[in-house]
Amino acid sequence: MNHVLIGLMGKSNQTRANDRHDIKGPLNDAFISKARLNLNDLLKRRLEEKNVDKKVNLLIFSGAVAVAAVVGLILRF
Repeated sequence: MNHVLIGLMGKSNQTRANDRHDIKGPLNDAFISKARLNLNDLLKRRLEEKNVDKKVNLLIFSGAVAVAAVVGLILRF
């Protein structure tokens, strides 16, 4: 009886290990379905990044000018 239980436990552990190491589902699909890059998507993404960068740079520049103006006003009086 013990041999049967040990045999069953070994097989259940083996199936759990096989399930853990098989690549199924979204990971496997991502590698197979995205074999080619779409240049239009890359160009669109870069254009969006440029626009975001411009906005961030404008905010940083405006903040620096505002701080300089405040310091200039404080030193003037």
